[in-house]
Amino acid sequence: MSKLSKNAFAIMAMCENTKEPFGITVDPREGSYAFAWAFKIKKEQAKREGYDKTHVRGAVMFDENFNGCPYCGSKNFYICNRCGKVVCYHGQEVVTCPNCGSSSTLQAADSVDLTGGGF
Repeated sequence: MSKLSKNAFAIMAMCENTKEPFGITVDPREGSYAFAWAFKIKKEQAKREGYDKTHVRGAVMFDENFNGCPYCGSKNFYICNRCGKVVCYHGQEVVTCPNCGSSSTLQAADSVDLTGGGF
């Protein structure tokens, strides 16, 4: 894993395949945010650590060593347009959020506005 800045924080995400939550370490870099590392974590622990209170607004990139979802290995994600959760993406045209059940087609975005909690 690349060296993280002292301002790095974590957000919560959900595996589309297993419906399990996991954390993503986010590192602010040069006016954007780098997804640096993904890790398994239980909902209760994430809440204790305050990961449910984090917020990202802006462009997101991936660190060169980003490991992807710790359950399915995906390095692609979408943000649910209904509940705002970060979810693994596997290339399908229509997605169904494992958190809220909303189905939709995807649209590319240059920047994001997401929060880390709500699980």
